[in-house]
Amino acid sequence: MFLNRLFMPARHFSLPLIVLLIGLVTSPVLAEDDPDYLTMIDGDGKDFAYLVCSDCHAMQHVLQKRYSRRGWRDAITRMTLAFGMAELEADERALILDYLSRYYSPGSAR
Repeated sequence: MFLNRLFMPARHFSLPLIVLLIGLVTSPVLAEDDPDYLTMIDGDGKDFAYLVCSDCHAMQHVLQKRYSRRGWRDAITRMTLAFGMAELEADERALILDYLSRYYSPGSAR
């Protein structure tokens, strides 16, 4: 039983790990090397949305979508249940939903 817990993947990120990964994501090397990150609209949640979404697929897959807030919420739920995305804490989920629904919804001005 102990070995199962030891080798099971975490279902959520720890805060120190998130801070470390966001630091890596926002480094100048990434900004220069990743056109997907550069095309994203600047705003609160950009870095975390990039970190979570680009872990499984190219950001262009996300950026071409135009979902309502409910649509983005459903997409995150689908990614978690069907594709094994780590479960997000409530504040993490809200941060991504706020960002995506503000800048990548049907009514957003881009």
